[in-house]
Amino acid sequence: MPPSIIRYPGSKAKLVPQIVGTLPDVFHAARNPLFCNDRQVEYREPFFGSGAMGLEVIANIPKSASVWINDIDLGMFAVWSSVVHHRQRLERLVAEFNPTVEAFYRLKDCDGKPTGDIAVDAVNKIALHRMSVSGFGAMAGGPIGGRNQKSGYTVGCRWSPGSIITAIRRAYSILAPFRHRLRITNLHFRELIADASGDVLIYLDPPYYVKGAQLYAHNMSHDEHVELSMLLRATAADWRLSYDDCQEIRELYCWASFAELEIRYTNAVTDKKRPKNRELLISPVVAANARTFAG
Repeated sequence: MPPSIIRYPGSKAKLVPQIVGTLPDVFHAARNPLFCNDRQVEYREPFFGSGAMGLEVIANIPKSASVWINDIDLGMFAVWSSVVHHRQRLERLVAEFNPTVEAFYRLKDCDGKPTGDIAVDAVNKIALHRMSVSGFGAMAGGPIGGRNQKSGYTVGCRWSPGSIITAIRRAYSILAPFRHRLRITNLHFRELIADASGDVLIYLDPPYYVKGAQLYAHNMSHDEHVELSMLLRATAADWRLSYDDCQEIRELYCWASFAELEIRYTNAVTDKKRPKNRELLISPVVAANARTFAG
């Protein structure tokens, strides 16, 4: 996989090939370029996060498509806005940042509070997650290596300005061609689903139902998980939804189609493999095995 800008819990980087393979042909320009070139379709992603899935999809959709990416986390919104609109300054800030224990706790305390400079907000978010244990950001108890830095892994061991800048440039090269048909927002997920038509594909990777409160500063309540299910059942858009595999989610989406995905994560500090986790890929029943889109 290409380098990522930000470390983020629950990233779907290792599941991208499996998920992308289920998308309609119109979102794979290489499959049938003559068919795709003039299609006025739109890709939306309400929980953009680290962009692992979205960037792969956007890199391969027709250049005539529109794109709407969103994250309710203000820091994540700042990251993607800065990549597109303030890239060179963001790169300079990344190159100048010095990861320290003091910086970790300072950024943890101010996470979600805008500084008035969106590029600074972006680098603060990137740095906080790269300095934190397992990429948990403000939800981490401490930095990599702990407060006293007695571990062989230090607070700066995941801070590689060259790699981060390379990832920023790659993301810019993918998003910039859609600049005049690209929306980057900081809204509730319902705003991206409510008016979606049959020419829209939505990919959603919401906070985990079971462990979301432990992983994300912007978790979802049970009522919001229910609301998401109701919105997706009613929408005219095609969609793919990845979730943790648990009884509550299987009940909420009993009307939809399920595929089970397995992923083995690596511990961010020790590099040791952890047991496989099983996640769900949920889709509308009528589109589960189809490669057509909006007729």
